[in-house]
Amino acid sequence: MKYILIGLLVVQSCKTIVTNNNIVDAKDIHEANRLLLDVSMEDVFSPPVASRVFSYPNIAAYELYLHKYEKSIINLSFPNTISLVKPDTVNIDYSLAAFIAHSIISKKLIFSEKIIEDFSAKKKAEFLQRGISKQRYEMTHKYAEDQCKVISKWIDADKYAKVKASDQFTLKATDSSWVLTPPNFESALEPNWKNLRPIFIKTLEDFKPILHPPFSKIKGSEFYNHAMLVYEQSKKNDDSQISIAKHWDCNPNKYVNSGHNTYFRHNISPPGHWVNITANLSKAAKLDLEKTLLCYAAVTSAMFDGVISCWDTKFTDQLIRPVSYINRYIDKDWEPYIQTPPFPEYTSGHSVMSGAASTVLKNMFTNTAFIDSTEVEFDLPARNFSSVEEAAQEASMSRFYGGIHYKFGIDNGLKQGQKIGQYVFEKFNK
Repeated sequence: MKYILIGLLVVQSCKTIVTNNNIVDAKDIHEANRLLLDVSMEDVFSPPVASRVFSYPNIAAYELYLHKYEKSIINLSFPNTISLVKPDTVNIDYSLAAFIAHSIISKKLIFSEKIIEDFSAKKKAEFLQRGISKQRYEMTHKYAEDQCKVISKWIDADKYAKVKASDQFTLKATDSSWVLTPPNFESALEPNWKNLRPIFIKTLEDFKPILHPPFSKIKGSEFYNHAMLVYEQSKKNDDSQISIAKHWDCNPNKYVNSGHNTYFRHNISPPGHWVNITANLSKAAKLDLEKTLLCYAAVTSAMFDGVISCWDTKFTDQLIRPVSYINRYIDKDWEPYIQTPPFPEYTSGHSVMSGAASTVLKNMFTNTAFIDSTEVEFDLPARNFSSVEEAAQEASMSRFYGGIHYKFGIDNGLKQGQKIGQYVFEKFNK
């Protein structure tokens, strides 16, 4: 395994005693990420925000574990800006520092802080029972806290506060432009997410997809025919295709209208779904702690950068969704099978995230056949996949079967994500 030594966070040389007796193991990191997944549903984070919530804790955890080698992985794009704190003692357990960093940064990014606090207290008792001395635990905790103060400054510089403070968005008044979609006509979701600082991508222009077919409302035009494909597919979806649409729906805040009652049902988000797949593959391969930390960090970084790239495309292009086009020009009463999310069509966000995550995973594992039980907790059956590439392709096609994306938005989004996933993976292994 190769690592990147960069200037953004300079780990100063120090004489350390490195042992292989980690107090924390891979199971603890899986547990921490499962809790973060649950909290992301509890706090109803949108897919873009969820991608940020999943990435930074895992980057921080991997970063602190690498300090045992005096290495650093954080953000190649911003060298020589801040320096990490040099430990003043050899009495540091870097596996524990990684776990603590994950908890500290998780707490920073979520609303349900008490859940993380209770979990941290529970795990502290477990670690003490495993044999680490209270003194070494406290020294490691202090070290992790000091490092996380520096890492938090780097996180805060990603422009998130500014992006969230400027959510206003003006719809374009053209036939080709995205408009608010039924059933509840929500305003644009994270229209300024494209202004967020990526983790690894230096120039968003390098990852822009090819141009989609030119908009046209003329019957028989290429664009019209793509809309007809969505319309016709919705009329012939079989049980298998409906199952695919349901499995990958991943709407974190689904609007449900039952008679006179309206309510929202909280589900897992698209990035959360792939975090769960990452956990399944890592456990099946029995990855050790270091490779588990790497796997989570690389997958979540790729999805985070993928969402920024996708949202840059979406809100630059602002292309009309199938439901709006079909209702105007084909069938005014038509409805998609799954709920259209409140942001423009091109490219498919689920396709980009699936392409990014699956590309990292296929590079990390020789065998990526798996059973995806992610949706079982939502009363849907598990699905079998021969590879992560097959899963990513199916996740993308689910948007076509669900009636919320044109085929070109799916295909080009998947390629966009795959390119980003390969780029991020290579950064972790440069």
